Amino acid sequence: MSNYTHHTAPTQFVEANGIRFAYRRFGKKQGLPLVFNPHLLGNLDSWDPAVTDGLAREREVIVSNDRVISPTLEATMAAKMKATTNHPAVGTSIDA
Repeated sequence: MSNYTHHTAPTQFVEANGIRFAYRRFGKKQGLPLVFNPHLLGNLDSWDPAVTDGLAREREVIVSNDRVISPTLEATMAAKMKATTNHPAVGTSIDA
C-alpha cells in the first residue's frame, strides 16, 4: 500500500490521442484499480477525499482530470484509462 493519500499523491501526466491528462494514483496496489473520472467540469479534486482515501485502504485509486465532451471522447477516455492503469484488461470488451 502506498503512503500517499488523495491530497499527497504526486500529480502525474499521461498523453492520449495528443491530449495531456493529469492523474494521481494511491492506495493498495492489488487487483484492478478504481478509476474516478470527474463530472463534466470537474478536476482531480472533485472527489471527496474521505471517500477516495477510504476506498484506497483496500484498492488502488486513480483520480483524473478530464476534457470537454467531444465526438472522440470515448476513444480518448479508453486511451487515457489504458495509459494510466497499465492493466492488460483495460480496453478489452466485457463481452469477449
